[in-house]
Amino acid sequence: MNPIVRQMVNQKIRNLTVKELIKLGRENNISLTVKQATAVLNILQDQPFDIGNKNIVLNVNNQLKQLDPALYKKARQLLKPYESYLDYSLD
Repeated sequence: MNPIVRQMVNQKIRNLTVKELIKLGRENNISLTVKQATAVLNILQDQPFDIGNKNIVLNVNNQLKQLDPALYKKARQLLKPYESYLDYSLD
């Protein structure tokens, strides 16, 4: 992955706010409560996120699954555009 693109994606994900995540959800017809958005962001921002680090991304993926399977599906839908930058599969 291009290092500049990697840095931009990481910065975008690291700096997401609850308000932005809820707005992104609305734009994609996905309803998120403030509590749900906060839970997703707490997991995403618990450690320095790096889309190029497979272990970190898979760990975030697993934490979201364990938190709430329905919320995990919503989060995956919202973060789907960023999956194209992965050099590996989340499935």
